[in-house]
Amino acid sequence: MKRVFALLMTVLMLLSCVPALADGMTYGSGSTRLLSLNHNCPNTGIMLPEQFNPNENTYLLTVADWVSRVIFTPVAEDPMATITVNGQVVRSGQAAPEIGMTDKPQVAYITVSNGSSYNEYTVFLQRRPSEKRTRVSAGYINSITQKNGKWYIDADLVTLSYLSSDYSTGSQSTFTNKVKEVNTYKYSVNPHCDLFYGSEENPTYCYTMYQFLNNYESMGSGMYKFVYIEDEIVAVYPYTPY
Repeated sequence: MKRVFALLMTVLMLLSCVPALADGMTYGSGSTRLLSLNHNCPNTGIMLPEQFNPNENTYLLTVADWVSRVIFTPVAEDPMATITVNGQVVRSGQAAPEIGMTDKPQVAYITVSNGSSYNEYTVFLQRRPSEKRTRVSAGYINSITQKNGKWYIDADLVTLSYLSSDYSTGSQSTFTNKVKEVNTYKYSVNPHCDLFYGSEENPTYCYTMYQFLNNYESMGSGMYKFVYIEDEIVAVYPYTPY
């Protein structure tokens, strides 16, 4: 009888613990959504849809052709959730391991798990076709400014018309500047930019941007030619129309 009583008491104790265990379970009850998903290419990256939505699970991110890596920083809605980026665990709010970019399309799988619940975001990655370009423009300098250690030139460009296509007189040109169609631009200046002021026949080389800034209006026609690659000026020298 003692053994039977002891067995009954054991069964009753186990049964009494079942509701308590059930009440304390959190499996599947936590959030598996991301609050945000940022990347390290805000200037060149174009993501579709444009704004991250925790309930939208598929995105396309295209970057400039020269971008070598993409780094995601996911933030989970539930701090207890586990995040992985392409299988590697990442802490919420921390940068994930970089994804090396090539000219081939890639996919980033970002998962959020919480207990038995599981959610996955998919980001298709692609470099855009080359945007590199080399151009030569002419115009008037409106302003030269500096911000965060970077120089910028704002210019009013003119339309050049070259007089011929042969080698001997091919550089001779005239210009027009329609007031109603002012074509202004503001580009950054490469740290190794070649800077000249004065006249096209007798230009003076500047060793620093400060030297150019202090002298570019002192002589010559006031017009300059700008050589730029992509959106960065690599050379500035006087321009005189013929």
